[in-house]
Amino acid sequence: MTIRTMLVEDEWLIREALLKTIPWERYGFEIAGEAGNGSEALDMFIRLQPDVVITDIRMPGMDGLELIACIREISPTVQICILSSHTDFQLARQGIRYGVFEYLDKLNLSSGEIEHCLERLYMTFQGQPRERGVSTLPGEPQLEVRSLELQSPSAWLKQFRIHVRECAGWRWVIMLINREMWEQTDIHAWLEEFPYPEVIKERRLFVDAEQRLHLIMEDEIEVPRLLLERYEDTGILISSRVAGPEEWEKAYREAEELQADLFYTGWNHAVEYEHKRIYQVSGPALTGDQEDKLIALLAVGNANAILECLDELLLDAQRRSVHPKRLIQALTMLLTRNIPGKYLQREHTAVWGEAIGRIHSCTTAGEFMERMSSALRTVMQDKDRPVTMDVEAALRYAQEHYAEKLTLGRLAGAAHLNPNYFATLFKEQTGETPMAFVARLRVEKAKELLKRREGSVQEIAEQVGLHNLSHFSRVFKKMTGQTPSEYRG
Repeated sequence: MTIRTMLVEDEWLIREALLKTIPWERYGFEIAGEAGNGSEALDMFIRLQPDVVITDIRMPGMDGLELIACIREISPTVQICILSSHTDFQLARQGIRYGVFEYLDKLNLSSGEIEHCLERLYMTFQGQPRERGVSTLPGEPQLEVRSLELQSPSAWLKQFRIHVRECAGWRWVIMLINREMWEQTDIHAWLEEFPYPEVIKERRLFVDAEQRLHLIMEDEIEVPRLLLERYEDTGILISSRVAGPEEWEKAYREAEELQADLFYTGWNHAVEYEHKRIYQVSGPALTGDQEDKLIALLAVGNANAILECLDELLLDAQRRSVHPKRLIQALTMLLTRNIPGKYLQREHTAVWGEAIGRIHSCTTAGEFMERMSSALRTVMQDKDRPVTMDVEAALRYAQEHYAEKLTLGRLAGAAHLNPNYFATLFKEQTGETPMAFVARLRVEKAKELLKRREGSVQEIAEQVGLHNLSHFSRVFKKMTGQTPSEYRG
């Protein structure tokens, strides 16, 4: 059962944020239509006959309460929710008189409030109360449904159970790879180098619809270390130890929960369920002072200062154990409501609208900052410039220090910029990321040394700052199509 929903909101950016940040389909809802004012919405309601209407109150022309009154004359049973930035008690009372299902305050909307409302709405349509802790919503991840196993999708679970060793301890592992890296990966070539061939042979590896790799593995302490060493920009989420098939669902849920923890730990970390962070369920995602500071910086329009502020907010949220979903939703709504109109020119509104969706799908805080940096840079700058003095300083620094351990932080420090802002600026002006530039620089230096036959391959790898020979060989072959030995001839 899918519940057809109509969204009415006169502020385009707010409407876009709600469309992009709320997982409507997961809760059994689809957006059948969206309108920017009451008159348009009434015509749409008559035409579409949706099951649910979510509407703002204060809109030009016909306001939300007039719209609700008209809808009630047409359909006394349709479910209506009021979504407004005005905490006006009299308006709320009128909404109750019209039989409104829920009154949601946009200014104080917590990350889970709309989702909780959707859950209760869905159970109202089902005509049955929802048992606490038991999920019956359609589209929620079910093992058989969401698994797209690489070799035999239709028979994966059945075949896997044949190979189960009941005496073994099992862990469900979800392996996430940076989406940009994943899009450039040939999965078949990737699997050829996978360090656990028996996992593939026994069909204990599959890819879900979100392109996350799932491994069901025998309890083994080496797993996270070997996987993290082998693959760059990877996060490993590991469930508690379970006995067998009857506990796989539990293990899967545990591993999935840990994706929130990965947001703060970042790529190249393994997170185990035994060490799961306990998130706060009360209190604001942002303090009043933090909101005021960010709003003031938005008014000034200094993208670098805004990103410095966001860096501080992320660190504070981690310290206070604020759930990433709550934090991202709070930041998205604040930024959407308060970015000055002078920055939202015609060519920028689409960029900002798209950025809302991309920001909300971030896996790590680093991704959040990169995407936010790109959005702010695009909106707050009139046009691209040639290589600036700060980027030029970073280029010189890389040329002088490529043999050392170079990080994004060190390069940004040489440019005296926030790392994420620097990364966006660098890519816009050079066409590649800072670390891609460093990798290319090191390979070019290595090619010179290999041709001159100055030392062994291991020695040359160390001279250009890549001390792990296996990693050096992979980077070199990726850029040249040859191994270092083949290139040397």
